[in-house]
Amino acid sequence: QMHCTYCGASQIWMPNETVVVQDEDPAIATQAKSILLVDDDDLILRLLQKVLESWDANIETATNGKDALSKLASRHFDLMICDLQMPEMSGQVLFDHIQDNALLPVTRILFLTGDKRAETKGFLDRSGCYYLYKPIQFMDFANQVQAVLADEAKDADV
Repeated sequence: QMHCTYCGASQIWMPNETVVVQDEDPAIATQAKSILLVDDDDLILRLLQKVLESWDANIETATNGKDALSKLASRHFDLMICDLQMPEMSGQVLFDHIQDNALLPVTRILFLTGDKRAETKGFLDRSGCYYLYKPIQFMDFANQVQAVLADEAKDADV
């Protein structure tokens, strides 16, 4: 049992159904993916980690943009899933550093945000990255991650 950091309500997280990864390309299924989760909310990190671990992914976490930047500079990740609003370094500033240093293609970034203001939407649209709004619907999340990783396999074939 966990407590929501937004409203404080007690939450029991149990999957309603098993998430099945639909791989058309066997290369996707045979290689464990390396995923960096970046969020300052421990509950979100743990929930997303739980979902992704069921896919046999190698997962690292960071609680802010500075920590994520250091991890991105030191190793390869197939995907970064990142909150936009974090202390020390926001997701938008992290994105600028990633672009300046060519650390990760925009098609390998999935932003998560609860901020639906026009300026945030404008940044997300201009970035070219995938994004989802919080609260996250876990089937939408699973489908989006799967789409990003499937695009990676297509890029590798080119």
